[in-house]
Amino acid sequence: MDFWQRGKLALARFLRLDLTHAQRHYAAFLPTFVKPGARWLEVGCGRCILPDWALPEAEQRSLVSRCACLTGIDVDGAIREHPLLTAKVMGLAGWLPFREESFDLVTANMVVEHVTDCPAFLSDIFRVLKPGGRLVFHTPNYRHYLVYIASWVPEAIKGRVVWLLERRREEDRFVTHYRMNTVADIRRLAQDAGFTVEEVRVVGTSGSFERLGPVGVLECFVLKACSSFGGGQFNSNLLCALRK
Repeated sequence: MDFWQRGKLALARFLRLDLTHAQRHYAAFLPTFVKPGARWLEVGCGRCILPDWALPEAEQRSLVSRCACLTGIDVDGAIREHPLLTAKVMGLAGWLPFREESFDLVTANMVVEHVTDCPAFLSDIFRVLKPGGRLVFHTPNYRHYLVYIASWVPEAIKGRVVWLLERRREEDRFVTHYRMNTVADIRRLAQDAGFTVEEVRVVGTSGSFERLGPVGVLECFVLKACSSFGGGQFNSNLLCALRK
């Protein structure tokens, strides 16, 4: 751990700031909804349910072992690298190639922000869920200052910034629309689709500027403000559970 990381952690302790990464929040949220014998569909599954630093692969395997099956669907060829899927399907939510009431659980980790037609997305998921089934998802919060700024940045510039801050490759970056990325929008669109909103949490994360040394330390003050004002409504990420 370098000097600036130690400084960031020390300042966070002083500010009583939780620096838990949003993916780790999702890792704690998800298992509640994975029931024994469930038929589980992961939308936009990519190559993993969660990064292994957020939830070790052995624990992900244990989670999946509870289920009757885990089906993944994605348009990205990265799905071929996913080690935990029972079935791998190329496709999109909105045009799901499954029968009505096929699944007990549908999940989406950092996918909803890329959806252009949210009513069609939700309606299709509602169709393939069994009565009492749930849609559980994790997505950025549009009310967070960085998400709002990012929504106005041209894609060409955004790609360079994402590489600088996250070392995320071009093939792992997709166009964002943020059409269901506030608590109010989620509630409105979910209810229009027939879902009951069971839970919406606004959670924080560990920050975005750690690679920039002192900027990452100073970011603690901004993160603390986001977590304090308005009951935390300006935190960075949303965890949601909708029931059919």
